[in-house]
Amino acid sequence: MIARTFFAAVLMLLSMVMLFPVNAAKPPALPASLELKYALRYNGLMVGRVVKTLTREADGSYRHRSHSTPLGMAKMFTGVEWFEEGQFELAQNRVLPLSFLEYRVGADKPHRHTARFDWKAQMIFYENWPTTALPPGTQDQGSILFALMLDPPAPSTQQTIHVSSGKKLRMYHYTNAGTETLKTVLGMTKTIIIERPALDKGDELFRVWLAAERGNMPVRISTQKRGQETVLELESVSGL
Repeated sequence: MIARTFFAAVLMLLSMVMLFPVNAAKPPALPASLELKYALRYNGLMVGRVVKTLTREADGSYRHRSHSTPLGMAKMFTGVEWFEEGQFELAQNRVLPLSFLEYRVGADKPHRHTARFDWKAQMIFYENWPTTALPPGTQDQGSILFALMLDPPAPSTQQTIHVSSGKKLRMYHYTNAGTETLKTVLGMTKTIIIERPALDKGDELFRVWLAAERGNMPVRISTQKRGQETVLELESVSGL
């Protein structure tokens, strides 16, 4: 009787373990450190390089940075370097921007756009622009890439996302436009194409190719505006 009771208890315990497995701590969906180097081409000509980095802080938040420098013939016409810096945190594997800064170095006129995202107050505070409401799911123009890496639109669907440039907030529609296999620095790579159509004549068409088997890493980024195309092509990656 005692033996039957003991084995019944063991079986019950095993069934509970099978129904409610003990989950080990899962690593974050984004790497702790990431560096992406891109060749910058304008209408097919090499004009610069862009380096994007991502770093996880001790408190679990992330800092992202983008640094654009002119190269080749472009350097004969401009020495301006562009920077983007921001911080975000993850909530249920979704990106919540905390701050964003865009500025340039080497220009005659200053350029500085900042935004602070207060999710409790549901407001965006700008340095030189009016405070505005903070819609759910809002991104800044740097964090949007990481948001798409974590949660790209499903095939044949679209996501509506508000994006802040540091001075204004615009609502965009991001669509899964299918897949394409590209020859990249990583070899032949299957990618997911995410497309954002232009809102008006002064806006730009945006596309990003995410490496589906490499953590949705952006291997190509393209913008088209007034018939001119700018492309970022991945040259090297470390940290993924």
